[in-house]
Amino acid sequence: AVGFEWAITFFAEDVWQERCEELRLYKEANGDCRVLQRYKENKKLGRWVTVMRRYYKEQGKKQNPVWKKRFAQLEAVGFEWELKSNSYWVNSYWQERLNELRAFK
Repeated sequence: AVGFEWAITFFAEDVWQERCEELRLYKEANGDCRVLQRYKENKKLGRWVTVMRRYYKEQGKKQNPVWKKRFAQLEAVGFEWELKSNSYWVNSYWQERLNELRAFK
């Protein structure tokens, strides 16, 4: 054996609880759970949030009891499964990136 780790860390219970706590702290500090995928202060949280949204979308109604509990845990914090492209948050993020691009020129 070469010591290959088969477990997917995104779904491990300890990682799950750690990211949920980070998400709760993020909401406490920012007022929402709209963590960017490339969130500079916590890249793991940003990636995890993106994966959770995708997984939720893929699983749909086929959720097993463990995932139903996990998704309910996220919803209890105020997690949004979809971010509308016309929302204030998406538009402000777009504007911020555009301003950075203009400043770069």
